[in-house]
Amino acid sequence: MAVIGTNPQALNAAFYLNIADMSLAKSVKRLSSGSKLADPSDDAAGVAVSSKLDATVKRLGAASEGAQNLISFAQTADGFTRVIQDQLTRMSELAMRASNGAFSASDRANYQTEFGKLQTNITTQISNAKFNGTSVFGSSTISATVSADASIVYNFVLRNVQTDVQNITGISITVLSDATAAIAKLSTALENVASSRANMVADIASLNFYVTNLNTEKINTEAANSRIKDLDFADESTTLAKYSILVQSATAMLAQANSQPQNVLALLR
Repeated sequence: MAVIGTNPQALNAAFYLNIADMSLAKSVKRLSSGSKLADPSDDAAGVAVSSKLDATVKRLGAASEGAQNLISFAQTADGFTRVIQDQLTRMSELAMRASNGAFSASDRANYQTEFGKLQTNITTQISNAKFNGTSVFGSSTISATVSADASIVYNFVLRNVQTDVQNITGISITVLSDATAAIAKLSTALENVASSRANMVADIASLNFYVTNLNTEKINTEAANSRIKDLDFADESTTLAKYSILVQSATAMLAQANSQPQNVLALLR
């Protein structure tokens, strides 16, 4: 039917042009942002899941960082303990030398000079050993969450190194018998300190495993989130080309449909 008032062909062409144009705009938006979720209305469920995964990734990162900070704390404590252990070893060596009856009292006095300074050093170091302002020795516990949902908390028990070496307080090697007695006390102190170090190193090893687990979980969670929100540029570029062509085609068809009434007017000439 030849009419002028209504042009169904133009209406259809305009309808499909609008659809193609909106799809083209979405494709441009995705390519510009690099995200399939650039327009949240396209995938409301995906937005919800991705947001949850994003939060999980952040928590895993924070937990890993916290565990690594606790490792640094433990390593600092172990470093101080190692120095104390070295000084105790030197003191036991001096005591052994002083227990030799071939040496004179003046010789033992010379050994005592270094021996006494080492005693003072150990006491001072134990009192002043700190990590970020917190004492690394004592009888308290330092805790860190090592899971994304806070279901796992690692407790690092501070070692009371002051107690480990309390039996060396007041010992001397100026007298032969005292030097002999000091050897046994220093051996006990060394055993105590070695036990404390063993616990610290075991904590460091355990925490390293937790850090590895947290980082592995974080990587896998990020990969899962990527599949939901990150754009496949090759695929989307194909979509862009498709809708770009459709827009051009629909525009041409709309122009063609709008020219049809001119043919009706020709009947009036």
